[in-house]
Amino acid sequence: MVARIHPASGDEDQGQTENPIARMVREAIEGVATPEVQVQILHRALHMAREHEIPAEGERLHRFVDKHLRIAMEFYLGNAATDAVMQNLEPMLMFAETIGSRPPQRDDHEDPMRDRGRERSRSGVSRKHSGQPPESSTSKYPTIQPLGSALPMVFVATRDQSRFEAIAEKVGSAAAVQQIEDVVAFLDNVRATASLSPLLVIDCVQASVQPSTIATLAHELPKSSAVLVWGATEKHRALTDLVASDRGWFRCGIEAKPGDVAALIQMLLGK
Repeated sequence: MVARIHPASGDEDQGQTENPIARMVREAIEGVATPEVQVQILHRALHMAREHEIPAEGERLHRFVDKHLRIAMEFYLGNAATDAVMQNLEPMLMFAETIGSRPPQRDDHEDPMRDRGRERSRSGVSRKHSGQPPESSTSKYPTIQPLGSALPMVFVATRDQSRFEAIAEKVGSAAAVQQIEDVVAFLDNVRATASLSPLLVIDCVQASVQPSTIATLAHELPKSSAVLVWGATEKHRALTDLVASDRGWFRCGIEAKPGDVAALIQMLLGK
């Protein structure tokens, strides 16, 4: 069943107070379930975990995701969709560990540089801006913004950095090529670049986003987008046949090299 990603009434307020990890968990579930089923999954998981909200870090978060959320998802969605979501949540869990392992910022001792800053403030002397951009967000899922040159956007869903780099090098200046590492980044970036008719390449050999997940989300893709399934197995072909009849879905064999895929990308882009 296809998820509808438009937020329900009140979601905007919730997003402002919910911890980032909880928001990532919710977004991952949104990829494979309707809003009604999302609520049932989270209610069941939280009830089993005896939690009032999704834990933000540590052992509680790992236990909630690996045990209670998995059980609830398998009950409502089955094993295939659950495995896809669990795989896409792995980067989130690693990200949560980095947050939890950071030492707390404490002000037990006065910072001499802070004292100097206070003196400059009293004297009317202000710090000169260095011209450096502000620190980027700690979000694990950066969103690509459409480029000013309006280049076609190509998203390559692969875990293999070398395969991605080979494709990007061969495509060259014909398109802006971006590696996609998880389903949340996929959804965010495809929506953000919908006006540029994005092309998604799914590397079935080293998939960072499972073909089953993309097939489930097929009707959420912009109508102007296209999907190239690289190295599809019989299972993948049977799955994509269900959604490819009226949409721009293409395939190339497992024997195709990154250079072959790049040539197909250029052909699909009309280059």
